[in-house]
Amino acid sequence: MSADTPDMDDDQLLGELRRLAARADAPPLDLLDAGRATFTWRRLDAELAELLHDSAHDSLVVRGAAGTERLLSFEASQLTAEVQVSEHEGARRLIGQLIPPGPASVEIRHASGSVHVDADEMGRFTAEVPAGHVSLRIGLAGRGAVETAWVDI
Repeated sequence: MSADTPDMDDDQLLGELRRLAARADAPPLDLLDAGRATFTWRRLDAELAELLHDSAHDSLVVRGAAGTERLLSFEASQLTAEVQVSEHEGARRLIGQLIPPGPASVEIRHASGSVHVDADEMGRFTAEVPAGHVSLRIGLAGRGAVETAWVDI
């Protein structure tokens, strides 16, 4: 080290580099909010459903009467949730189908709160939520709960 450089151990140097990197290239605030939401809402009593398919990553785009629609598919060991997402008056309309079909409580969590709806005996549900990150928590009568990963819609 030169005479003008203060003596720093490795931990102090790494700490200073972290502070400089955070100032120069801070992560986007919505990314931080989504990360916090993941830990805030995650419960240990629910099985995590993996995102198997997102039509936003397909070359084929589905068009409906209201414009472009997005199809999501989540799977856990005891449940598959198919969700169609479309824009509706600045918000997002979710139309869902649970497989196997059956009644369930569905909580759709988003950055500013949550929306609670019931799936009917055929496993169908509909809800409107603000655009942004969402996750579903599906309560299955007598069979526990399933939570989906967070997805930006």
